[in-house]
Amino acid sequence: MNSLFRTCIYICILVIIFTLVINFVEGLGAFPMETSMGTEVDEDNALQSITGLSGGMEGIWLIATGIGAGVAVLLSWVSHSLTPIGVYLFSEVFWTSWVRMHSVFSSGGYIPSDLFVIFYVVVIFLFIGAVIGMITGSG
Repeated sequence: MNSLFRTCIYICILVIIFTLVINFVEGLGAFPMETSMGTEVDEDNALQSITGLSGGMEGIWLIATGIGAGVAVLLSWVSHSLTPIGVYLFSEVFWTSWVRMHSVFSSGGYIPSDLFVIFYVVVIFLFIGAVIGMITGSG
């Protein structure tokens, strides 16, 4: 952990591992996931199951990730570097797991939504630090 950017990358990777473990345990069905109203959550499609988004938001997520992939490929082609594709893949895995973790943690209504705002702000700064570290090579 020689630099702040490397520390941000390590913390982001730990967040990814943590959220993947949470999602794995939730996916086992050992603890039935319920909404705050006490009704069971029913995912209709794979994208909804992966991201935890619903109500049309999974379609917006798919459009955003498609545009992001196109921009990453274009930037890689223009710069003759694979760094934009690496940043895109890291971003995709990180934010998908983070959104899914949010849906798992907010399902019972036990954590106040104001606390999630604080978590989001901290994670956004960590993510920006990790991306800067990947782009500059100091990570």
